[in-house]
Amino acid sequence: MNSSRKKQHFRLIVATILSLVASLCAAYCMESSELWRNWNTIFRILLEVGGLTLAAAVLEARGILHKLGVVFAPLVRFARLPAEIAAAMTAALASGTAAGLMLASARTKGKLSRREMIYGALVCSPVSIFMFNLSMMFPVLAILKMAGVWYYIASYASLSGMLLAVLMCARFTASRRMAGRAPDGAPGNETAPWPLAIRHGLKRTGKFLLRVALLTMPVLLWTAVAIQNGVFDFTGELPAGVREYLPPAAWTVFAARFGGMLSAAGAASSLLEQQLLSMPQLVLVLLAGNVINGVVRMLRRGIPVSLGIYPGTDGMWIAVISAVLRIGFTLFAMGITILIISRG
Repeated sequence: MNSSRKKQHFRLIVATILSLVASLCAAYCMESSELWRNWNTIFRILLEVGGLTLAAAVLEARGILHKLGVVFAPLVRFARLPAEIAAAMTAALASGTAAGLMLASARTKGKLSRREMIYGALVCSPVSIFMFNLSMMFPVLAILKMAGVWYYIASYASLSGMLLAVLMCARFTASRRMAGRAPDGAPGNETAPWPLAIRHGLKRTGKFLLRVALLTMPVLLWTAVAIQNGVFDFTGELPAGVREYLPPAAWTVFAARFGGMLSAAGAASSLLEQQLLSMPQLVLVLLAGNVINGVVRMLRRGIPVSLGIYPGTDGMWIAVISAVLRIGFTLFAMGITILIISRG
């Protein structure tokens, strides 16, 4: 036991040194204004994630999330997945990170296999994104009106396609997953008293935040350095085929999209009024912004947070597969939009 703890402490020290060195090297390459802005982003991520993780851990220990999991029980039964995943999907309505911690904990306790944990993470991802988009939907609809309606129809159709694809894949592979194990996977009904639930939540949250901080700092800062040096600036290298569908005014909205949906909606509103941009063109450029944002978000937050949650390299695979699925279905929606533009 002492030997194992010594190894863990040694790994923690090495990881801390490597994280600090990588973060300092990235900070040296950044402009001071960008550096402070990204430090503020890191602090906000840790604060938001920590608070939601603590709340979810306490509710899980009290058994509340498992009771609320009946909302997603039909989908989970359809995919022939364990009931723990229904509870995690409930947590994903508030925080995808909290849902991931529940799945990782169930995996550690032997309630989920590795493949079931990955399937659970992939079905929780669109649920979490759905709720995130919903928080911004009504202000955007007030600004863009029908253009906003069509954008959210395309966006939510993409998320629904992603969720359905994962559920279908889980259902078709159920026989292999259930070989040699009980198929029901029903969660236990243990309910910890409030003091124990809070201590459990604080312990889990503390360990998780330390690991995420060590991963998030260097990855987020180096991604910011890449953005600062134009690595993700594709506007100057667009093929002629793309420029046929998007006028120069569209790139104003595309650039504003990186400041958030409200920024993009504000830029798009005046362009629509002046008829410099059609409704399908606006939907196309907003979906294209989702694709680029998906890549940047995966690098800045998805991979480091997932590596802090899931064992081994599972976090990397989950973040990448989730991003690829979302981007793939978004590209499909973009293809339909291009057909509408070409026939218009």
